[in-house]
Amino acid sequence: MRTILVVDDDPLARLHLERFLKREGHAVVMAFDGQQGLEKFRAQAPDLILMDVMMPVMNGHEATRRIRAESVGADVPVPVIFLTGVEDQQMLAECLRCGGDDFISKPFNYVILQARLNAWLRRVELAEKIAMDREAIENIILKMRKDARFDPYNMRFIMTPVEKTTGDLVLSARDATGTQHVLLGDFTGHGLVAAVCGPLVSDIFHDMVLNGFSPLEILKKINKTIHDRLPVDMFLTANYIALNRQAGEMLLYNAGMHPLFLYRDGSGMPGPTSRLMPLGIVSEIPTDHAQAIMTVQPGDQIYLYSDGVYETQSPEGHFFGGERLNRVLSGIATSGAPLESIQRALDQFRGDDNQRDDITLVELTV
Repeated sequence: MRTILVVDDDPLARLHLERFLKREGHAVVMAFDGQQGLEKFRAQAPDLILMDVMMPVMNGHEATRRIRAESVGADVPVPVIFLTGVEDQQMLAECLRCGGDDFISKPFNYVILQARLNAWLRRVELAEKIAMDREAIENIILKMRKDARFDPYNMRFIMTPVEKTTGDLVLSARDATGTQHVLLGDFTGHGLVAAVCGPLVSDIFHDMVLNGFSPLEILKKINKTIHDRLPVDMFLTANYIALNRQAGEMLLYNAGMHPLFLYRDGSGMPGPTSRLMPLGIVSEIPTDHAQAIMTVQPGDQIYLYSDGVYETQSPEGHFFGGERLNRVLSGIATSGAPLESIQRALDQFRGDDNQRDDITLVELTV
């Protein structure tokens, strides 16, 4: 049994539809104008909506626009079928432009209405199955990404994915010398497709760090594995650092990412620009001049971040960029403020626009 919301100001039409739908075995919720239809949608979560166009208080087009605005990100969007006596072509086209999925002209044939309803409810059933399968896969990936070998020594980080899973990757491990290896990676895109690649890289990273391989050897192995085993349009941008606190130096490898920041006594120093192409594009990455070195002192703070931070856009289309990021990170480094400060700054900069990419920020203290 499905729940169907009928929004129509004609009491006789509502009566006929209610009888028909109940005979078909559905639960029926009634509303007599668009405003009440919106309220019933919020309260009842129907599986399908039959919507009239011309109604008092709020018409069907406006009610549908608001329903769609409140349903952004829903796993299974509710189909809206307009039932209308309007014959004007522009008005009918608006039924689809405002977010409707279909329309049936009044007076309608109940055989046609039954067939349309069944077709749309089959789509709802299929969408629900896909959503359930997706959730199961996401839960598997989330569990696979939890590696007991992850070493969070002197580290803070936040990850804000666009979807349940993220294409960003934060890995950390210390080798036998005590050097801390940290990789912040950002796979192509975001969500499930990007996230499924994470465990592959995580296994290579932890196995090789704990077995004493150098950062460059690890990056070459990750690069070849991505190139050989993933589709051609999947690649990984990454910042890799090997922080040797005792020696007071940090090796850096930048593969297609924005420079990291190092703060000392409140002053920020950007790390090297990219010297490697993103991992996975070619079979063998050129390694000449790939490595950079920065000296570090006790108390230094290092910040790595994914593209989703730098490339967050304002409503006018401007990037958040390095200058704004430097100001926020300087405040965090100086005051010890929560890393969530960057999320608040990005949300404010973005305004009412939705987050478009996964956001990750990592802080390491020397």
